[in-house]
Amino acid sequence: MSINSGADAGSWGARCLNVTRIMAIAAAALVPASTAAASVAVVLMLVSWIISGRAVATLRAAAAQRVGQAVLVFLALLAVDTIYSVATWEDSWSSLWSWRKLALGLIVLGLFAEETWKLRLLQAFLVVSAAGSAASYVGWLGLIPSKTGHAAGVYFTNHATQGITFAVAVLCCLELGRHTGPRLRHLLQAGALLFAVNVVFISTSRSAYAALVCVVLVWSLGRVGWRRLPLVAGAVAVLVAMAFGLSSTLRDRVEQGIDEVRNYQSAPEVTSAGIRVVFWKNSLDLIAERPLLGYGTGSFAKAYGDRFVMPELGWRGWPATDPHNQYLFIAVENGLVGLVAFIAILVAAFREARGPGAYRGIVRGMLLAWCVSSLFNSHFRTFPEGHLIWLMVGAMLARVPRNDSAGSIQPDSSRARSR
Repeated sequence: MSINSGADAGSWGARCLNVTRIMAIAAAALVPASTAAASVAVVLMLVSWIISGRAVATLRAAAAQRVGQAVLVFLALLAVDTIYSVATWEDSWSSLWSWRKLALGLIVLGLFAEETWKLRLLQAFLVVSAAGSAASYVGWLGLIPSKTGHAAGVYFTNHATQGITFAVAVLCCLELGRHTGPRLRHLLQAGALLFAVNVVFISTSRSAYAALVCVVLVWSLGRVGWRRLPLVAGAVAVLVAMAFGLSSTLRDRVEQGIDEVRNYQSAPEVTSAGIRVVFWKNSLDLIAERPLLGYGTGSFAKAYGDRFVMPELGWRGWPATDPHNQYLFIAVENGLVGLVAFIAILVAAFREARGPGAYRGIVRGMLLAWCVSSLFNSHFRTFPEGHLIWLMVGAMLARVPRNDSAGSIQPDSSRARSR
């Protein structure tokens, strides 16, 4: 019996898989706000999935899709690379474990073919995001106490996670608004505006600014087509210029980042952008020494420390566990072979997300946002951002295998129409 078929909806296995889906939704919706709550949801998700008796069938459904195949190849490569890693076994397996978000995405890729579950995930995500945005505005106005250790208006895990989450919420509102009635469409458009204003005027995250530009660009191109890219790019550039002029917070953060990059060699104190430049330059030197296979899974801290940790250099000689660049991190640990395998996942996901449909539009926007922000962070791997991207992408791209039950619900009505 197919895992996507409703014929055995009352069976033990089907009920367990529904619990798995619910917990996956909870994890994706809650992870920006509470990593602890998301962790509990993930544990319950895995337990219900394992005891369902459908785990193998789920993985087969995921492996039937190109994205699933690419994920399996990359995870297998990471496991093999622990064999020759210069790191300890503990560090190697800890690094491998940090990529578990990809495995979770693989599971939901095999479980979320029904459009109903995709929509429930987006609804839950928007509810949590809306609650966070409301709290952010109230806190920013000083009406409620700020979260300890965070700037005013930041109540999610950190300012970057909150800003990126709200940028994704903008995308979800705009994409869903294209496929609803006028009343709900206007509500979603208003929500998108409030989320965007929060990012521009309250967020201090440069990654969030980049993510917002990416999702607006992708959504706009989805509306008018790639042939009008110059027009869309120009319009987005005008919006960026307006935001830069109106928001002193955005303007100050961008100018600060530029100054930190320019002065990283002479700065007496460590800066967020300055230390990134040091990490990037040193990482490129490491890659040049072992370009093909890298130093092995979990090796970054040791390889970097053995070569570049020098207390006499001050903050420029500090140790590092991550270069704050996802692509450099993979290239150092797993070489160009690993980097190509990772990029293959992104290419497969972008290819699956081609064409019309709200779900595929959300995937395109999120992937571009993460690809850009991961030039300055490791957002495909960090806990909140990593869980969010892989659970969302896996769920939105999930589809009914061609040999699946005829009674299965099509994952995206626009996909059915476009075939």
